[in-house]
This record gives sequence, C-alpha cells and structure tokens, in this order.
Amino acid sequence: MSGIAGVYRVGGGVVEAAQLTAMSAALAHRGTDAAGEWVEGAIGLAHRLLATTQASLAVRHPVADASGAVRLVWDGRLDNRQELEADADESDEAVVIRGYARWGDELPARLLGDFALALWDAPRRRLLCARDRLGLKPFHYLWRRGVFRFASEPEPLLSALDRPEPDDEMLLALLLREFRPGDEGRTLVRDVHRLPPGHALIVDGDGLRCFRYWALDPARTLALGSDAEYVERVRAVFREAVAARLRTDWPVGALLSGGLDSSAVVCAAVRTWEERGEGSPPLQTFTLFADHPAGDEREPARVVTEATGLKGHAVHRRDADPLDGLDAEVDAAGGPIVDPSHHTMTACLDAIGAAGCRVVLSGEGGDQLLDEPGYLADLLRTGRLLRFAREVRAFARSYGASAREVALDAAAMLAPTALRYWGKRLLRGVPPRWIDVQTARRVRLRRRVTMPRHDASWPSHVQWQTYLSITSPYYGLKLEAEERRAARAGLEMRYPLLDSRLVELVLAMPWHRRATQGTRKRLLRAAAGDLLPPRALDRRGKGDWTEPVDRALTRVCSSGAPLANRSGLLARYVDPDGAARLVERYRRGEGDLRWEVWFLVTVDRWLEHLVKGAKR
Repeated sequence: MSGIAGVYRVGGGVVEAAQLTAMSAALAHRGTDAAGEWVEGAIGLAHRLLATTQASLAVRHPVADASGAVRLVWDGRLDNRQELEADADESDEAVVIRGYARWGDELPARLLGDFALALWDAPRRRLLCARDRLGLKPFHYLWRRGVFRFASEPEPLLSALDRPEPDDEMLLALLLREFRPGDEGRTLVRDVHRLPPGHALIVDGDGLRCFRYWALDPARTLALGSDAEYVERVRAVFREAVAARLRTDWPVGALLSGGLDSSAVVCAAVRTWEERGEGSPPLQTFTLFADHPAGDEREPARVVTEATGLKGHAVHRRDADPLDGLDAEVDAAGGPIVDPSHHTMTACLDAIGAAGCRVVLSGEGGDQLLDEPGYLADLLRTGRLLRFAREVRAFARSYGASAREVALDAAAMLAPTALRYWGKRLLRGVPPRWIDVQTARRVRLRRRVTMPRHDASWPSHVQWQTYLSITSPYYGLKLEAEERRAARAGLEMRYPLLDSRLVELVLAMPWHRRATQGTRKRLLRAAAGDLLPPRALDRRGKGDWTEPVDRALTRVCSSGAPLANRSGLLARYVDPDGAARLVERYRRGEGDLRWEVWFLVTVDRWLEHLVKGAKR
C-alpha cells in the first residue's frame, strides 16, 4: 500500500517543492513507514509507503535505477515475479524498473497484479503512468494548461483547480445508478480524471496520450473435454490467486462471513501455508454480526475457523445513528459512497489493525464473477424451454424468490435496449420525478439511459452480465472508496476473486458450464469442494442486514436529513417535492428505495465538503 503523487510541467518551468510536499501530506494516511520526494526542474514525484514486505521497506522512495535517469513511484503488488525473473529478496520496485529497461512502453502489459505506477524517463523527457488490469489500485490525474498532476486520491489535485466543481452528469449517474461506458475514466469532480483499468498514458512534449494495454476479450473461448476439467482449471487458478495475495511479511487478516466466497478464500489460504510447510499460518479472521438472526453469521464462520484452527474475532454491528460521524466517513471514503453501517466497518478495520495485520483478504467479487444471472436468459434465448422451467424452479428455491419473479427477470434480459428504456420511462420516468428536470436535460440524461451498458459484444447473457458486473463504473468507485477507508486504518485490501486470470478464465468458459440444478456459484463450490468443511460447502445464501439498515434509515428520514440540503446545492440535482415523496414512499415500505434515500444524504454531505469547504 502506498500513496503516489507527482507534477510534470510539460511546457517548462520548475516544480515547487512546497507544492509537492503539500500533495504528499494529503496522502500521509496511505503510508506511515516512509515518505520521499524528488524534484528535478519540471518534474517532481512523491511517495508515501505502508510496507507489506521488508524488501519494499529497505529501498529509498521514489526508486531510481543505477544511473538515476529513471525514477519510479509505485503502489502495488507483483504477482508474476517468477516470470519477471525476480530474486527472492528483490523489491517489486526494482523488478519494475528493470522491466522498463527491457520492454519500455510495453511494460504495463508485462505486469500481473494490482498496481498504479508513474515512471519518469529523463533522457526521453516523458512520464509513463499505468493502472492494473481491473483497476484495483487507484490513479487520478489532472491535465490543465500544459501541467500534468497525478495522485492516488483526488484530494491532492483539488488545489490546482480554480474552483472545484461537481461533475453534474456523474452525480446524476450515481443517484440513479445509470453508469455507462466511458464513466470509468471520470470522477465526481469536474476535470479530475481516473486512469481507466487496463490503461496507460504517456505525457511528453507532444502532450498526453492514453492507451489501452489489456482488455477482456469476448472472442476468447476455452474448450475442454469434460465438466471435471473445467472445475480443475478453476481450482488451479483460484488457488494461485489466493497464494499470490499472501505475499507479505506481516500477519494477514481475513473478512469471514461464513458464506461460500470468504470461506473458500480462507480455506485456500490455510491450505497454501500447509503445503509450503511454514507452520501455523499468520492468519486471523474477522466476522461482522448483528443481533437479529438473519444477520448473525458467527456460527457459519465458527465452522470454518474450527476446521482450519484459526483464531476468529467477532465484531458486533453497532446500532448507531448513520448520521453520527458521517462527515468524517465521507472524508475518509473520498466521496458519497458510504455504507449506512459505516461505524461497524470502521470498528472491524480497527480490530484488524490492532491485531498487527497490514493485509486484508476479502471474498469481494464473488457475487460479480461467479453468480449466474444471465444463465436463465440464455436457456430462453436458445429455446431450451423444459430445462428453463426446471432451472427457474430450482433457482427460485435457491434465491428464496417466486418462480414467476425469477422467470420474468430472465425474460427481461432479452429485451432490446430501446424497449428497456421505454420500460423505465413508463414505470419511473426518465428522469424520475424526484430528479431535477433542468439538470437532467442539460446533461442529456435521456441520451445516457438509451445507451447500452457495455461496449463489448459477448456471445451469451451470462457472460454479458458477468462482464457488466466486473467492469461497472459504479463498482469501480465502490472499490476505490473501500480501498481508501482501509488505507486510513493502515491496511491493504486484497481480492483473490478479482484476479484478472480468474476473470479471464470464467468469461472464456461456455455459458452452459456455469450453472446447473439451481446451484449458485457452482464453479467455486465444485472447485473448493476439497477445501471447505461440509457445512460451509452446503450453506446457501448469506447474512442479511436489511432489517437493521432499514430501521436506522427510517430514523434518518424522521430527522429530515435526506432533504436537509446542507450544501445548498442538492436542489441542482433533486426536485425537493419529488424527493419528499420518494422519502415518504420509503418510510411506508413501498419499493426498494433505501439507496436512493441514503444517497440524498451522502451526496449532500459530499457537496458541502467539496464546494463549500466545510470545516469538520
């Protein structure tokens, strides 16, 4: 985990050391082990280090090659060190610099892992920046008037703007969760950009050029002889993904719900340590639980910790007012994507840090990668009606839903984009009545809603849905917010189920191999069958915190917070009367509106922080 930042004055001039120091200070929470700055004329780089290996702790940051002509700031973890011929005690940074000498601008495509980097090549007077394949490490930048600035988080860049302004189109996309291709390169702040996942950029005398170096390929297919071979391939890649994320010289924490995803990650980690013969794994688990039965996952988690011999910690859900400490939480997340139960997650991260851990394993990504929401639609599409009927009944039992509801959801996926648009317009309006009409017209909301949600042609609905879930701009923003919150606690999040190799593998498989007989996440369930205790393997579903969250948000509604307009800007996006009716509908239990109501609160608080500079 690191914080990186820099300034390159392409047109000439000198980078002021004080400016670089201020940018570094804004990232101090991302690394307390070391801080380094380097300035040479028109270029300046800054680095904040939270070490997860002793090798990175031993080098001086920013890192330079032997000649001093190449300088690197790096936030990441290399997973293909053997392929890159790294020595056992060699830092990732040294491997990357050596790789640049060999491959030049093709370097990003050679790297496997989670990373964000900026590399200065003095002889060529150019800066190469890159972000990992799935965008799990953040990289933000600002390009104005011949000056390129970048940072791990947006905050160090805001002082370079004449006046920070929200991106109105992106805020409406957030409120309505109507993101589209291209949004992965935007932030909620106008003129501040994100480097999209799988992209690199070059800045030199010719300006800024951004290019894609990696993408998921719809034409890639995997043809094996039997179902057992597909399962074995998933097993091997999953185990490799978990093993890669265990590389650290500090204890590891794991979020364990007792559900399939987190249990498989924990059991695979323990098996990896056992096979290495390194004794007891330096791994502890942390489980969140609520008082009501649906949200109490201590027993499923205990099944896993007893089977693995791990020490487990239980963190009680705090029934606190979501408004308490919300301003600080919005600051920590760097935006309005904040959970109403933020007090509980903060307590959990603090407990992990107190246990001496610096790395946190998570089962995040399992729902997005391994669930099969498009499978039933593909059965309809291919005319397999009898199998469709059987699978609808089986999946309805698995989801705890009615067969009619499941069947209608599958049929809706077959509707063309234009029909879905008119369905939205008839059912909720485009824009909905609680959105400001003038802003919606100005940002061309209707045009956005008529656009497809993806720009790739996948051969099946199950592949399309998986791709959409993994690459969703909203999902990227959500993971960035989670990453920033963990950084504030001195922790690095790692997601084995979001390994690019595993994602490529699952998307390349024939759609009909993904599911059968209503078994959710069949691939992982089969691949982890030799790792999981039987009770964990047989468990269906997961904990449900809906009841306490709704109870807390109902109190928030009673306080008037969703319509408080503390920023003075909420009415730019929301029609006050329509929003009041929306809140009242939620209080009466009409529809699944909790996130619409909660985002009214968090967007207002974020706008206050951004534009008015409110003092906390």
